[in-house]
Order: sequence, then C-alpha cells, then structure tokens
Amino acid sequence: MSSVAVGEAGALVEPRVEARSEARAEPAARHLRTVREATLTIRREALLPRLGWFATYVPSTGSCDVEVGSFVDVDSDGSPRWVVAGLWDGDFGAGDFHTSEYLFGSGLWLDDQGLHVVPSSATLDRCVYVRQGDRWFVSNSLVVLLGRLGARPHPDVDHRTWGEGMCFGVLNYRREIPVVHPQLATVNQLLYESMLLKPDGTRAFSFRDRPHQFKDYADYLAQMRGTLRRLWTNATDERRRKPARAATTTSKGYDSPAVTAFVSELAPGAVSWTSERSNTRIPRALRLLMPDDVYDDDGTPIARYLGCDARTLDPDLSRIPPELEAWCWASAQVSPEIIFHAALSDAMAHDAPTVLFTGQNGDRLWNRELSEARIGSDLVRAGPAGSPLMEARLVTGMIECPVPYLFARSGVAVHAVTTSAEMKPWTLGTAYDRPIPRRLLEEKGVPRAWFGFGKKAVAQDLESPQGEGLRRRFFADTGWSAASERLYRGVNLGLYLGRRTVDFARARGNRERLMGSAVHNSKRSLARWVDLQRDVYLTCTDLLARRFAR
Repeated sequence: MSSVAVGEAGALVEPRVEARSEARAEPAARHLRTVREATLTIRREALLPRLGWFATYVPSTGSCDVEVGSFVDVDSDGSPRWVVAGLWDGDFGAGDFHTSEYLFGSGLWLDDQGLHVVPSSATLDRCVYVRQGDRWFVSNSLVVLLGRLGARPHPDVDHRTWGEGMCFGVLNYRREIPVVHPQLATVNQLLYESMLLKPDGTRAFSFRDRPHQFKDYADYLAQMRGTLRRLWTNATDERRRKPARAATTTSKGYDSPAVTAFVSELAPGAVSWTSERSNTRIPRALRLLMPDDVYDDDGTPIARYLGCDARTLDPDLSRIPPELEAWCWASAQVSPEIIFHAALSDAMAHDAPTVLFTGQNGDRLWNRELSEARIGSDLVRAGPAGSPLMEARLVTGMIECPVPYLFARSGVAVHAVTTSAEMKPWTLGTAYDRPIPRRLLEEKGVPRAWFGFGKKAVAQDLESPQGEGLRRRFFADTGWSAASERLYRGVNLGLYLGRRTVDFARARGNRERLMGSAVHNSKRSLARWVDLQRDVYLTCTDLLARRFAR
C-alpha cells in the first residue's frame, strides 16, 4: 500500500496506486487495464468550500486528481475510487451512490468504465464541467471551476437563460454557461442525470431512478418512509468523516409541514426554520379584501407540535455577512434567497454537515390539480426556488434534501393516490388542495385550520445587495451608486406594482391565480437597457472565483 503524503499547506493526500500496463497486451486491453488500475489522487484543500470538490480527469491514462473540502467523504480503501459530498439510499461503506436511486449532494466514482459524475437527485443542485485538450475539469461549484480555469461569466449575455433554465425539466434544461476564457466559449452544467466520462473521451448520460407504483396511500407512505430512513441512516453513519445533523423548514402551507412530519420521526428535536411573514408586497388595504391571510406564514405552532426546535428566520437582510451574501448571489443570475441567512449561518457554526429537509417540488407532486406537463417525468418547475442557494450551501456545509423529489418522476402513480376515493376526507376542493400532506399532518394530530389555506412564499425578488458590507463593496467595484441603485429599483418596482394591480383586478383577489400570473410580471422591465441584477451576479462571482485561481 502506498504511504500517505502531505500536500499543499500540510493538506492530507490520500494514497494512490499508479497505473501499470503489460508490454505484450493488445492496445485495447492495455487501455482498459490502465483505467482499471488507476485510482483517485485525493487532496484536502482548506480553501475549498466545506462540501466542495474539484477534479481533473485524463481519460487516456485514467488518472483523476481531486481536491476536496473539509466535509467531503472519501473512499477509505488504500486504492480509493470515490469521493462524495452528500447522502444516498444505500450503505455508506459500499460507496455505491453512483448506482443508488437517490443521492442528495454530489459525488465522483472512478472504475474501468471511466469517471462517473453523479449530481443530486433534485434540480436544485448541479455539477459543472468542461473539456480542455485531453483533460476534463469537473466540480460541484461553478465558482471553483471558474477560478481554477481562470474564466469568468460572459458580461454581455443574459445569464437568466441558463439560471432559470434549470426549471425546464431534466430533459430540456440549458446546459451551456457562456464564459470569457482564452480557449473556452462555454462550460457545462449537469442536472439530475449522471454522466460517464469514458476512456475514449466521449460522454454518456443516464438516470438512476426507476418507475414506482403504489397500491394506496399506506403503500406510498411506507415507501417514502423506507427511503427516508435509508437516507438518514447513511447520513449519520459513524464511518463518515463527520456524521450529519438534521434541519427542516416549516411554513403554514402544505409541503414543508409534511416534510417536517416525516423528519420528526427520523430525528426528534431537529431544528425547523420558519418565517413569521410571507414575501407579499400587496398593500394592506388590498390584503383586507382577500379571503385568506396572505401575510402570516409562521409555522412555529406546527413545528413545535411535531416536536421540533422551532426557530425564526431573521427578516433583517442588512445584517447578512458580506461573504455569505456574495455566495448567495453567485449561484446564477436569479434572485438570491438570502432570507435564509440565519439558517446558513447556523449550519456554518456547526462542525458537521447539516441536511436540510425541504418541501421543494411539492407543488408538482402533491397538488390535486396538475397539468400534463407538471405530472410528467420531466420535473418541470414553475420557478427556481431552492437553486439560488446551491453555492452558499457548499460553503456553509448544508445539503438540501427536498423530500418531494422522491418518486417525483413517477408523478402519475403519486397523483393516482392523491385523487383516489380513499383521500376524499382530506380533499378540500379548492385551488390549493393537497390531500396527501393534509392526511399525513391531520393523522398526526395537527389541527386542520393550522395549515394549507393559501399559497405563500418567503423569498423576495431581489436585484441588488441587501447587506451593508456587500453594498459598500459593490458600489466601490462598479459604476453603480446608492442613488442610481435606488432609482433603478424604484422605477422597476413601480412598473411591477402597476402590472400586479391590474392582475389583482383580473384575478379578483384569488391568491392562486395571482401566483400563476407572476411569471410575465417579474421585475425586469429595465433589464433590456441596463441590468442591475446581472451586474451583482457578475461582481460576486468574479470576486469569489479569483481566490481559487491557480
């Protein structure tokens, strides 16, 4: 067995077995043997995000050098084959995440087929990669990849096309990200599907999940609980470098309370984050005309009833640390969900990964009224919620596990349970109607009136830095000033509110119809001439990527 060496700055270098070949072997056999006997060279790098990794793979030799952050797990074998930053529904010691149905996080596995790049089983996270000459460069962080390559996002394109393109489903998402680089025009993002980089330099893509059927509600719940139990057993395995802790979110809607109900069975007393108010900008006078309270979204009573440690998100965005806010802006040109800064800071304060169980994708899995596009296997989403935090999660040590992605591509089978006769006692017949979460919560004793009577959200549509520290840095590094930023935001907000007032009148105060009409009314009226949000994205990404330059 090779001895352990010390890398840069005293970082641990995992043992490596050099590839060997036989002189008399046929060329094809020699090539396969070289790949089979090669192993990963793994180095811990203190500068990388806690859950970050960056790999350089040379298919012709089978060599793969990987840098990993402090929370990334690695194969303990003397000739390591894998690294992983996540949890999966299999035995941790086997390291079989590349063949398991569900992985939340990301990982790499090297074998005689080539390098398996395995992203999350949800469209909220990604891997990024590019080929340059005879090498592939792969990472789970766009910021790290750009820094290592010496590239930057192209300043003259609308980066919303690929940032929001993550919502278009697992078959139609935008894969190319335009960059500025001496030899490269784009880098690529990989969502949901696994990618195999073969010894001959070609790529192959595949899905790991399989079709599921459910006899009834009890069968569906049993399969959900079984999968979640395997995921949590994996996340807390004592053989891990750092076993994980659990957290959830809880609102007054359907999806996150249902997830908290599941998690309370796995990790009693887990932290659950809630927001006292929604993100509504509807004036008070108009809110009084609406049948539902669109302001109150405080799920504290539900979280406490389910035995969780209820904590409230901090609505004062001016207090977010500049470093953390920059990471929130750097995921893509989409509105950053910095309302979760308290949850991210809490994860950062712990010396172990935090698995955040959320209800993302519940709208297309559990709703009673679904279109063919939403019920299909493509995982088309109405918005990019959750994905704006992907870079910040890596830095703070948070892994998002959105529970409604379990069996999500078997949406027809789940919907059959939702609309079955046995679910009628938990069916309200309203536009916002999700019988499966309602039954789950009510059978646990949560009162019917506590949840599920109005679609709400907490993240705001933001165009510029909110924390005082990042604001000062942004104004110093760009042509923007506090005055021009206020003018831009004021004009855009006025145009937006004018359009939303018209929508309010047309929808007659119906919250569900208002939510559905928001896509064409996003606050981008001025972006065709000058784009404040893009400038913030470019500034933050460049600022962070420079620290990872070679």
